Amino acid sequence: MNFDTTRYYQLLEVPIDCSQEDIKRSYRVLALRYHPDRNPDPAAAEAFKEIVEAYEVLSDPERRKLYDQYGAEGLKFFENGAFGEDAAYIARMMGSLKLIACIGFLILLIAILFPIFIVIKTKGAVDWSWTKVFSPAWIVMSLVIVFTTFLAILSKKLTFFIWAIHNIFIMTFMGLLVSKLDETTYTASNMLWSEVFIPIYALITLSIIQKYEIFSSEHYEKRFSSPEHLDTCTNFGLGHPGFILRKLLRDLVASWFFVFLMIKLDHVVEWNWWINSIPVFFYIIFYLVLMALDNNSKMNNLPMEEDERASHQSVNSFLYCVFIFFMIPVILFISLLAAHISADRFAIANVFIPIFIVLGLLTCAYCIFACCAIAGIKGPGMDDFPGAPTQNIASIINNRMLRPQKFLEAQHLPTGSTSVGVENV
Repeated sequence: MNFDTTRYYQLLEVPIDCSQEDIKRSYRVLALRYHPDRNPDPAAAEAFKEIVEAYEVLSDPERRKLYDQYGAEGLKFFENGAFGEDAAYIARMMGSLKLIACIGFLILLIAILFPIFIVIKTKGAVDWSWTKVFSPAWIVMSLVIVFTTFLAILSKKLTFFIWAIHNIFIMTFMGLLVSKLDETTYTASNMLWSEVFIPIYALITLSIIQKYEIFSSEHYEKRFSSPEHLDTCTNFGLGHPGFILRKLLRDLVASWFFVFLMIKLDHVVEWNWWINSIPVFFYIIFYLVLMALDNNSKMNNLPMEEDERASHQSVNSFLYCVFIFFMIPVILFISLLAAHISADRFAIANVFIPIFIVLGLLTCAYCIFACCAIAGIKGPGMDDFPGAPTQNIASIINNRMLRPQKFLEAQHLPTGSTSVGVENV
């Protein structure tokens, strides 16, 4: 992935700290020079296209700030909506890819401790309370609440205030859960599981209320034509009711799962634990279909250039792979957990093996990705106009290894394997 943040400036032949006037002035000159109608060179059309792309980004102060921090590929990912509607704003607030990498890695390391603590507690290796077992989750959720509250105060955006409330509900649920497990008070020990899950009901209800716009016929009719109402989700070919169903599907499946879980825990029903895993398996499998349907809806209803379509398809292919990568171990984990609870067929440590594998691979991938993103620099060929490729880690290493040979070539010395000393042996 290209995180170079200087290429667009080089395409427009302006310094990084240039003003908007400098960008406009240079763009006019280069556009006249490379316009296909004025320049017969076959490469002029491609050069002109790249110049326009660079100008469209750098002439917009918000997009320019995002590009300066994360490069062209980062800009595409954030603007594509792959990380959510407000990802671009969060990225600008963070200000640095290094900062995001460090914070993400710290949270990942803390999160790894949580399943480890659960295993050693369940096996009886330690005599900790469940409050101590949940300590990594407390730390992570506290950091998330502080961060979302900070974003809400700075941005004054309703979305971030709702995020903060969501996280407070989750924290409240965790508090009730550990109180029930530890039986710290008489009230907690006699509390029904349906009461423990009250914050979850509130969370799902708030999530549905937050989507009030989807019930508006105006929002549905203008969802492809108005930037204010833009929403490219599929409607399953069922019109407005199908669109509402698509938007509420996650909340409905979550309600299905938690209702099944509560009535099982409160012994209202005595069915097998495999029945409780059905909503999870259904959503994982069906979500893959939803991703494809949503993608087709977007591609068929929004006007896109060929390059934009190709970029969008590559992003979606990447997201498919990431989703499958994470969901296969999740399916294995849920299957092992259901088997363990139902018939005690597997030790709890074995149940968590898929989670440990994923966390290990995720840590390795995160380290490699962060190193590549942070260490990516501008290559020596970037001064060649137009649009020479950026240097990545592999090309940097290769360039360093070739330095002795380049030095010998510059001195007009032989670089082959034969030499006078070899011939005399």
